[in-house]
Amino acid sequence: MVFRKLTIHDYKKYIDIINEFRPTTFTEEQYINTLNNIQKNSDIWVYEENDIFLSIGTIIYEHKFIMNICIYAHIEDICVRSSHRRHGLGKLLMAHLISECKDCYKITLDCSDENMQFYISCGLEKRGNQMCQLLENLV
Repeated sequence: MVFRKLTIHDYKKYIDIINEFRPTTFTEEQYINTLNNIQKNSDIWVYEENDIFLSIGTIIYEHKFIMNICIYAHIEDICVRSSHRRHGLGKLLMAHLISECKDCYKITLDCSDENMQFYISCGLEKRGNQMCQLLENLV
């Protein structure tokens, strides 16, 4: 099993899998421009088989002055193609993402209550509470 980073050539495969998670639209030009900005502080990892993305996940790296100038990692946008769920691919993806954060101070991940047990089984623990304010309804 090989994970690789998302590239500017992956537009069609990427939009295909994320639309399985949440319907969204953007042009290939918007994809390339956004990916170039994302890659300044983030990595989007994909697992591909037979030219189809089966899983994706993002790590956002936040550089901080606290803790003697450390890196704080946020894992986001975990998606496993519905046809490949419950076969261990999500745990393999999480293990890969966590291993990529080995030099970070800590890793955080926000999830819904129904997904919490999965992330606990991947080695994460529930700590604290998340607070947010939605500024624009995109749903």
